[in-house]
Amino acid sequence: MKNARSGFLSLLMLLLAGCSNDATTSAQFGASQTPAAPGLVQLAQRSVSGSQVQVDVVIRGPEPGLDLSAFRFAIRISDPTSVRFLPQSSYQQSALVAAAGQTIAIDVDGSDPTLVKVEIEKVGGGPGNGIASPSAVVIGLTFEVLGTGGSTLSFTGLGASPAEALDSNGGLIDGVIFDLGSASLAGVRMGGGGY
Repeated sequence: MKNARSGFLSLLMLLLAGCSNDATTSAQFGASQTPAAPGLVQLAQRSVSGSQVQVDVVIRGPEPGLDLSAFRFAIRISDPTSVRFLPQSSYQQSALVAAAGQTIAIDVDGSDPTLVKVEIEKVGGGPGNGIASPSAVVIGLTFEVLGTGGSTLSFTGLGASPAEALDSNGGLIDGVIFDLGSASLAGVRMGGGGY
């Protein structure tokens, strides 16, 4: 009986060793339900790689008559135990176009796990620019899901100011509106569970 039990345990160990339990977590992005319209700033998925998702802040166009010179806003992460911001050494953007003598300054602060603060502005004076295409990237940001939970991502302002786009005189551009709806980001378990 002892040999039978030992043989059974050995067989069971071999079977369990053949089972794959290598589940991975994959990020899933859900855009807000707000319909796209010229002048609307929204969150959009660029790409997903495993548990990370590249999220673009986009401004919808065409809006060629805008005098865009700066964006100031934050993205609120509703559950920082489920989603975190991943800082980058540089950030992509195409919404602000530097003219002669201008540069683009980008400041991203993710020190608060619930808030990603973003300030992008033209430096050097001169005019702002419009958006000739159907959309332009205000900034690309990377987020990571931390398991199978989820979080909303929504726009908010910096300090007492609302999320805003500014013209070349530092004035608020009324024709640029930040999406009041929330996007979502969740982790989904993929694979594993045996053979």
